[in-house]
Amino acid sequence: MVPHHHSIFFKLNLFFLFTVAALIAFFVMTLREFQAEELRQIEKRVILDEARIRKIFLDDEEDLAKRLKQNGYELVEYPDALKPKLTPIFRHPPASFPPLVAERIRDGRLRIYRDDERLYFELVGPRHSTIVSSRLDIYRPKWMPILFGSMLAVLILLYWTTVRSLKPLKKLAKQIQRFGEGHMDISTRSDEKDEIAFVANQFDAAVKKMRAMKEARTLFMRNIMHELKTPITKGKLSVALMEKGEEERVLRRAFNRMEQLIQEMAEVEMITSQSLDLVMEDCDMRKMVEAVSMLLFADVMDQSITLTCGGCTIHADCKMMTIVLKNLIDNGLKYSEDGKVEVCCRNGTIEVINRGEPLPKSFSEIVEPFTKGDANHSQASFGLGLYIVRSILDAHGAELDYRYWQGRHHFVIKGLTFVD
Repeated sequence: MVPHHHSIFFKLNLFFLFTVAALIAFFVMTLREFQAEELRQIEKRVILDEARIRKIFLDDEEDLAKRLKQNGYELVEYPDALKPKLTPIFRHPPASFPPLVAERIRDGRLRIYRDDERLYFELVGPRHSTIVSSRLDIYRPKWMPILFGSMLAVLILLYWTTVRSLKPLKKLAKQIQRFGEGHMDISTRSDEKDEIAFVANQFDAAVKKMRAMKEARTLFMRNIMHELKTPITKGKLSVALMEKGEEERVLRRAFNRMEQLIQEMAEVEMITSQSLDLVMEDCDMRKMVEAVSMLLFADVMDQSITLTCGGCTIHADCKMMTIVLKNLIDNGLKYSEDGKVEVCCRNGTIEVINRGEPLPKSFSEIVEPFTKGDANHSQASFGLGLYIVRSILDAHGAELDYRYWQGRHHFVIKGLTFVD
C-alpha cells in the first residue's frame, strides 16, 4: 500500500484544508480592514457631531429639542431605559480626538455610545445627564458574507466532486495489487467518462488479453508435452529391443534427454500457470530428502545423498520444496566428483553441498533459464533446474545463495521459516 503521507487523497485533503484556511484568513483580514475603516469614519463623525452639539447647547435660544432636530440630531427622552441597550465606545479617546474632547471623555463629562444605526452622546451634568443621538450613515458592504459563503460552497463542491472522481483509484490500485500477486481473475471495467475510467478500461483490456495469452500458452504447452510423451515412450521401447552398441547408446541418451526436457518444461508450466498458489504446512526435511531419493532413483543406503548437521522442519509448501531439493540434489549429483551430495540444516539455512571444480560461469548467470553450468558435461541439463528453484523460493519469500569453499559447492537456501 501507498504510505499515508504519499497518498493523493492525503495531499488533496491537505490542499483543501489549506485553501479553506486561506479563504477564512482572507475573509477575516478583509473584515478587520472594513471594521478599521468604519472606526476611522466614526472617529471623524464623533469629532464633527460633538462640536456641533456643543455649539447648540451653548446657544441661549430656547427650545433645545427643536434646534437639535433642525441640525439633524434628536434628544433622547428616556435615556435611562435606552443606555443598557447601547455599546460604549471611545472610553479611551484616540490620538485623533481634539484635546478638549479627549479631556471631557477622560473626566466623564462626555460618554459616547452606538448601536447599528445611530451614535449617542451623553452629556453628563452635575444634576442630570442628557443624551443626544445622530444618525450613523456608514457604508457596510453586504456582499462580503455572500461572497465568502459562495466561495466556500464552490470550494466544498469542487472537493466533493474531485474526491468522488478519484475514488475509483483505490479500487484500481487494489486490483492492480492483486494482479501483481498473480491473480488474473480481476476486472477494472468502469462506465464513467473521465481519465481514470479510461485508464481502468485500458488496464482491464490488457488483463483480458494477457489472460487469454496465458490460457493459450498453457494449452499449447500441455498439448505439446502430451503429444511428445507417446513417441518418446515408443522410441525408448524400441531402443530397449536394439542390440547394445554405439547407435543404441546415442538413441537412448537422446530419448532420455528429451524426456528430461519434458519433465522440466512440465515443472515450469506448473509454476507459471498456477502462479504458485502455495499450500503452507510443516515439512520434515528428512522425509523430503527420502522422497527426492526415490524420484532420482538414488540409493540412500550407499549414502550418495546424506542428510548431515541434523534434520529440521520448515513451514512451506512441501510439494514445491521437494521440487527445489530434487533439482538442487540432481544438479549436485550430476556435477559431483565423488557422486555424493550432502544436505545440511544449520543456522536457519538449508545447504546442498557437493565436491567439484569451480563454476565456469558466475552464479547470477547459471540461475537464468536455459543456462548450463557445463555444456560439455555428459549429463548436462537444459538449464531450467536452478531457474525453477529460484522461482519457487521467490514465491516463499526466500532466496538461493551460492559459495565455493575448499573445493565444494554450497547452494544455500535462506529466508525460510523454520519450526522449532
